[in-house]
Amino acid sequence: MTALRRHLRMARRGLGYTVAIALVLVALVLGVASQVLPLAERNPDRIAQWLSQRAGRPLAFDRVETEWTRRGPLLRLDNLRVGEGGQAFTVGDAEMLVSIYAGLLPGTPLSELRVRGLDLTLERTPDGRWHARGLPGQQQSGADPFDALERLGELQVIDARLAVVAPALGIDTHLPQVDLRLRVDGQRLRAGVRAWP
Repeated sequence: MTALRRHLRMARRGLGYTVAIALVLVALVLGVASQVLPLAERNPDRIAQWLSQRAGRPLAFDRVETEWTRRGPLLRLDNLRVGEGGQAFTVGDAEMLVSIYAGLLPGTPLSELRVRGLDLTLERTPDGRWHARGLPGQQQSGADPFDALERLGELQVIDARLAVVAPALGIDTHLPQVDLRLRVDGQRLRAGVRAWP
């Protein structure tokens, strides 16, 4: 019995040391990352190249500011533009969060693209389908704005105004402040909404 207790005590001690070492290593990695992050501001071309590879099309912006958050690096992108030539469109000022917990926590995307203050309309057509208007890039004929942005990760629309119009259902309402989270899982669009009247 005493040998079993001794082995359990040693196993507990070993587990404690392992956890302590892991926490120290994580703290060191985060400390180094937070010190290196300002270098990204001096290399905006590399950030634009990385974002363009993720999006599968050219991305450009006027300026980038970085900040370390508890979830990972946050990039503030001034005047973000997607595409080139006649297919190019402007997203405007946006934020990109790169999560250090992606893959560790279920459902955590690697990155989140945040845009603010959009005027959105969700309209139900007579055939029963819903269409969203007001997302960046919809002014181009035939353009699917979500297709252009989905590769950048979860799309978050913050402090938007939302109109819901469905004449066949007798719905015509306006929400002055709403937050949306949009993500594609396979071929399905998943949305989370938080609204304030």
